[in-house]
Amino acid sequence: MGLQTVSPGLNLGTTGDSFLPHLRGVGSTAAAPGNENSIALYVDGVYYANQIWGIASLGDTANVAVLKGPQGTLFGRNATGGVIQIDTRNPSQDFRGDITTSLDNFLTTTTDLFVTGGVSDTLASSLAASYVYQAHGWGTDTYTGERDVDRTGRNVNLRNKWFYTPGENTSVMLSMDYMNRETNVGFVNAPYPGTRLLVPGYVGSTNPWDADPGVLTNITTQGGGASVTVNQELPFARLVSISAFRQLHNFNSEYDVTATPVLAQVLDIPTNASQITQEIQLVSPSSAALKWTTGLYYFNSHDGTGGASFGASPFTINLAAPLAPPTVHEQISIYSSLGAQSYAAFGQATVPLAAQTNLTLGLRYTQEHKTFNGRETLSINGGTPGPLPLPAVVPSESFDKLTWRFSLDHQIADDVLAYISANRGFKSGGYNGFAPTNPPYNPEVLDAYEMGLKSEWLDHHVRVNGAAFFYDYSNIQVSKYTNTAVIYNGAGAHVEGLDLDAQAKYGNFRLSGGLAWLHSRFTSFPNAQFSTPRPTGGATLYSGNASGNELPLAPTITADVSADYVVAAPFGSADINVTDYYNHGWYPEADNYLRQPAYDLLSVSVTLAPPDERFTAKLWANNLLNKPVYGYFATQATGYFADPNNPPRSYGITLAYKFGKL
Repeated sequence: MGLQTVSPGLNLGTTGDSFLPHLRGVGSTAAAPGNENSIALYVDGVYYANQIWGIASLGDTANVAVLKGPQGTLFGRNATGGVIQIDTRNPSQDFRGDITTSLDNFLTTTTDLFVTGGVSDTLASSLAASYVYQAHGWGTDTYTGERDVDRTGRNVNLRNKWFYTPGENTSVMLSMDYMNRETNVGFVNAPYPGTRLLVPGYVGSTNPWDADPGVLTNITTQGGGASVTVNQELPFARLVSISAFRQLHNFNSEYDVTATPVLAQVLDIPTNASQITQEIQLVSPSSAALKWTTGLYYFNSHDGTGGASFGASPFTINLAAPLAPPTVHEQISIYSSLGAQSYAAFGQATVPLAAQTNLTLGLRYTQEHKTFNGRETLSINGGTPGPLPLPAVVPSESFDKLTWRFSLDHQIADDVLAYISANRGFKSGGYNGFAPTNPPYNPEVLDAYEMGLKSEWLDHHVRVNGAAFFYDYSNIQVSKYTNTAVIYNGAGAHVEGLDLDAQAKYGNFRLSGGLAWLHSRFTSFPNAQFSTPRPTGGATLYSGNASGNELPLAPTITADVSADYVVAAPFGSADINVTDYYNHGWYPEADNYLRQPAYDLLSVSVTLAPPDERFTAKLWANNLLNKPVYGYFATQATGYFADPNNPPRSYGITLAYKFGKL
């Protein structure tokens, strides 16, 4: 079913090339060079700044953890809304592995391989490989009649780890990964249902996954990274060093913005990104009564849309009739270069106040420097009149902030823990890499207050956790669309809500579920982008006051329930699962005009396994109700656009085999 069933209040959004999660109504609503997400993503302890990395296939995932609310101390890198932590499988000395392959009704083949073993007494290695190929798209290009809309032509992911233990107190982990992807999923425009486009020619369809563009977008992504993690036991603490480098190139070619066969506006969007991170931690011994962590963090990134510094072509906007004079072809070329350099020092300690009561205090100081260089040129019918005049944009900005954490917990009973907490999160300001004519946006700050209960019952057969929270959110970074995403600030908002999740197990029956209620409102947003549909198609854009409106991607209610029952069979066992995720719906933009309707994502599966569990066969069906979930929304003068990024009703089989030592 996906990550949304992992934690109540998690609302996942993606465009064709970027991961845009929201947690309790907090997150980024658009991807652009240099714009990091408010929900920070960490893989094996390494921060992934660029949102394109978030949709990489991780077939070697070991576990996923979602930390809610601002992580102002230990995970302070722009994590105003929370953190998603993904750990991948580590090498072991024992030879073992597994291979999994699946096939669905769109002839999508997905194959994952993991193998690990010892190289010497002190060295072990692992290799994880994932390959996806989709023969048929989820929809049809009604202009050509070909079934190639929302199709992944290639998705290759590789990860190689080396684990070295030269001594009892020292370990070194080297991890290298590579991604190569070609797709058009989630980036093929169509008009939002019930609206008309400014440019004529669109032919509608009853299938939400169909589209009618003059050309199909092709998204290619290549990149990779490497990290070295060193753990050294000292007499008084554990020293941890995490060094990492990442780089990628992403190219969206022939993006038909007008969504019709009339190619009035076509974009070519190259983006390039690189980052270097270094984190050093000192962690108290596990046996110490006083638990503490302190450290230093360094971050350096470079993002852009082309130019000599990247060796890539610029972001281009091609205009033709009816958006340009009939005999004129206009091309606007945009070059931008964005740099970020950040330093942080942090510390957190948990002090026992009494036998059953603990106090946690944390501080983090962050200093950040952003640089920007951008220009635009205009070409008409192949000629180049020269650069367009740009308004003065300050070439650099500096930001700094002290963030903090306070938490008090008390063990009411052996299996019941109550807590209260207060946190401050900070996300740095920055520049609009796709729109160099726009001024920089300011940092956002979120103060969170929470109280909750964690409990287990009936001899650990039942687990119930609940929380109530209030967020005071200022200078919120939201997005609007001109030719592409532009980030600007909403003055303030309040978010309040309740979370509840529970798990129960009785014999061969397992039941789990979660429920989140959210009330989010802008308290001040006088300069929000509003729109009114034109009778002839398209939209009139203007500034309005969004005070009282809901925050983007902040559904009032989300809920999930999953039931498993294991039955004995002649060949071993059969695990029958039914899972449903419900979302009340949400608004993608601050004016609350467009809306994602409420939806259920219902899935069923039966997993067959022999007694030794080496081989399993899984029959499954997802999105049985065939509900579209729009991952991309955009309001522009040329119309209201939407594109679902989730698969329609699909079904298939997955085969898995484990080899080596179990």
